[in-house]
Amino acid sequence: MKIIKKNIKSISYEKKKIFENFTAMGIIQILNYVLPFITLPYLARVLDVEKFGLIFFAQATIDYFSRFVDFGFNQSAVRELAIQRDNIEKRNEIYNSVLAAKTGLMIIAFIFLSVIIFSLSKFRANWLIFYFTFLFIPGNILLSPWFYQGMERMKYITIYNIITRSISLICIFLFIKQSNDYIWVPLFNSLGILLAGIISFGIIIRKFNIKLCIPEVKQIYSKLKESSEYFLSSISIALYQSTNTFFLGLCVSTNMVAYYVSAQKIYLAIYFMYYPFYNAFFPYMSKNKDINFFKKVFKVLLCFSIFLLVFLLLFAKPIVRIFYGEQLIESYHILQIFAIIIPFHILADIMSFPLLGAFGYTKETNQCWIYAGLFHLFGIIGLYIFNYLNIYSVSVLFMITYILMFLHRVYYVKKYNLFNKKTFS
Repeated sequence: MKIIKKNIKSISYEKKKIFENFTAMGIIQILNYVLPFITLPYLARVLDVEKFGLIFFAQATIDYFSRFVDFGFNQSAVRELAIQRDNIEKRNEIYNSVLAAKTGLMIIAFIFLSVIIFSLSKFRANWLIFYFTFLFIPGNILLSPWFYQGMERMKYITIYNIITRSISLICIFLFIKQSNDYIWVPLFNSLGILLAGIISFGIIIRKFNIKLCIPEVKQIYSKLKESSEYFLSSISIALYQSTNTFFLGLCVSTNMVAYYVSAQKIYLAIYFMYYPFYNAFFPYMSKNKDINFFKKVFKVLLCFSIFLLVFLLLFAKPIVRIFYGEQLIESYHILQIFAIIIPFHILADIMSFPLLGAFGYTKETNQCWIYAGLFHLFGIIGLYIFNYLNIYSVSVLFMITYILMFLHRVYYVKKYNLFNKKTFS
């Protein structure tokens, strides 16, 4: 009887921790996706459409390098740290190995980016934009959000995000006054995360008793090997999340990037209202595998996503007009296509690592992203070959990709009968 009471108390504490981390992540997402809607409407009115699109073309390009540097550690290291966080020696090993691996990968990414910039005229003409945007990567390495997620101490990331977003917002409003000032936008965005990263690095060393050391090569290799499967899925995600923007900017025009990204940013802001729970829920499910609690969450998210779908379909046009003004009003058609994606996107995500991954089916989870990424990439190439590449065709392709991802996850959840697993709740 005492053991049962102890278990109940332990699980109640874990659920309380989920709520605390959810709250912290909720604040982060407000900062990440609401504050930009203070700066983005301003930039959309100050910059011309071409320069506005160029900034996001650079972001889409650097996203590939960012995912390469992350190398799947945002999943593999979080899961390992969530299990081993009370083991100080293991905690040190994980942090130092991941830090060393990411630093090495960043150097490789920087060299490769430089080769691209000075080999292709489209990149060479705007080289400073790409280098300023790249500064996000060292800042994120130092910030180490994966560490706080694994330790379930997301309040620190909340503080760092306040610093990051505040610096960027203040600098943009103070110094971006005309279209020619566009070059400084990515620098201001990167400076905030660099400063927050330096502060975070110091906190990790002092607060969590991390002792810096040069890890053995075999330890770094082991972490890279463990993350390799997650890395493939992360790169695959980039293939359908950033490829649309990248190909539109590379093969069509940065003006089309501006229209597409304007709608995408609103879509992501609304979609990521749920994402704090995903980040807080993943460590809990990895440790407890509480399927009864998961089913309750799934039902709530289903209702939530349907509400978002209807809301966006009805109010897409006035939302775009309010945020961006008349020069980007055509983006509302793209936003309506994105609205259809929301239920499939949210439910596919929650069935990934928090469910399939937590029960050990990481291979099936990662395969889904890999297949989706390849499908989307070949779809983009097909649209380009047959001269159908435009903002509407890539948006519809994006929608089809997420529907297939959702169906793929449903198949494996049913195959392994996960909703009928008997777990303690």
